Amino acid sequence: MTITYFQFQSGFGVPNPSPFCMKGEILLKMADVEYATEIIDDPRKAPKGKLPYLIDSGAEIADTALIKRHLETKYGVDFNTGLTAEERAISHAVARMIEERLYWVMLYSRWIDDHNWPIIKNFWFGSMPPVIRNLVPMIAQKQVKSGLQAHGIGRHSVQDIYAFGIADLEALSVQLGQKPYMFGEKPSSLDATAYPIIANSLVDELPGPLLDAAKSHANFLPYIQRCEALWFPDFKQ
Repeated sequence: MTITYFQFQSGFGVPNPSPFCMKGEILLKMADVEYATEIIDDPRKAPKGKLPYLIDSGAEIADTALIKRHLETKYGVDFNTGLTAEERAISHAVARMIEERLYWVMLYSRWIDDHNWPIIKNFWFGSMPPVIRNLVPMIAQKQVKSGLQAHGIGRHSVQDIYAFGIADLEALSVQLGQKPYMFGEKPSSLDATAYPIIANSLVDELPGPLLDAAKSHANFLPYIQRCEALWFPDFKQ
């Protein structure tokens, strides 16, 4: 039975403005399994209230970490073939840096930053009927603010929040170096996590310290072009 993969719409010149939705689809491509995509605008319809998720033979799998584990377990996929135990440990740690801190800095830059929030609001909510077009974004932004506070990163100054993200992008650039992919000639699970966040950091429509930092690393643009050609060759910006 074909897997059905549920994710957000594309936008901002990247295959998906959600790094997690990009990651999940890349994992499916790396696993070389057949799947169909469905676009959802309201993540509240998802099993855990967030995207992405997939349905495989009736089983709902939500969260990209669990999607990865599902593909490894059911289909015998090893996303890190050829990596040493040390490299696998580094991959795990860097992925956690991306998803548990850099992602939250990106969330702040999009949903809280005074310049970018109107752009994000129009993208996600601009097509709604007039009555709810103003109400729903306020509720959504309030939820994001609460999430940032609960995480802890929202308790810092703007300068410190962006400094965290800039440091994380620097670490990713150093890890990549002049290699085609994060660990060499062959992509691994870390690329499924790193490429989406780097690509989303290079969105020109959303300027700020993250975009400036991402542009300062000369190895990022060739990297995302390489990854896009590999995993999204038919993507039209």
